[in-house]
Amino acid sequence: MPNRATGAPWERVAGTTHQEVDGGSVSRSRLSTQAIVDTAIAIADVDGLDAVSIRRVAAVLEVRPMSLYTHIVSKDELLALMANELIGTAIVEEPLPQDWRAALTLTSRKLFRTFASHPWLLALLARRPRPGPSAARYAKQMSGAVECLGLPADEMWTLISIVNDYIVGHAMRVATTGSTSDFVDHLSEQDRADLPSVDALAKTEETRLAGEVFELGLRTVLDGVEHRFVTGRR
Repeated sequence: MPNRATGAPWERVAGTTHQEVDGGSVSRSRLSTQAIVDTAIAIADVDGLDAVSIRRVAAVLEVRPMSLYTHIVSKDELLALMANELIGTAIVEEPLPQDWRAALTLTSRKLFRTFASHPWLLALLARRPRPGPSAARYAKQMSGAVECLGLPADEMWTLISIVNDYIVGHAMRVATTGSTSDFVDHLSEQDRADLPSVDALAKTEETRLAGEVFELGLRTVLDGVEHRFVTGRR
């Protein structure tokens, strides 16, 4: 049985580089924590979070399942590494714009795109995996985006939470809502008569998936934030 991985999992990823995998396989000598995390994310993107297992990842990499335990301690650790990896991709390259609205707009778009590209990440975060360094880096960036407002710490984090709640809520809507056109098509004639504007739902779904509704909603949220935390304090 191979030795169990030791040390902080984040350090094991940081100590390796992304590897090119020919046909999904790597030799055991080239197997790394990063390759395992990348493969697990790819599996979740295609088949969902529940499809991720040590055995499935090993099969894709064409190594024995026990070989993975040289690099990861458990599936729970693998899930935490996956979350940390993707939260890291949601961090905007510094420096942020000095204007707080422009900075929050950039960070919000990046986080939303991460959730939209990996909708299973919402379910993973709901399991409360062990927080990694990317979460702290993201929190630091968000607080830096509104630092210029000079708000008390509790109001600053309330502001950030409001914006993040909108991002998560909209991402969940995109990830879980079925086809609105199907819903409209199955309405009874009476329902259509009671809701004469219901056909517009299908169009709204199209714009939501295209990101247009997200942008409008984000501007609306920031307008409210500005009124409550900026102009309202003057």
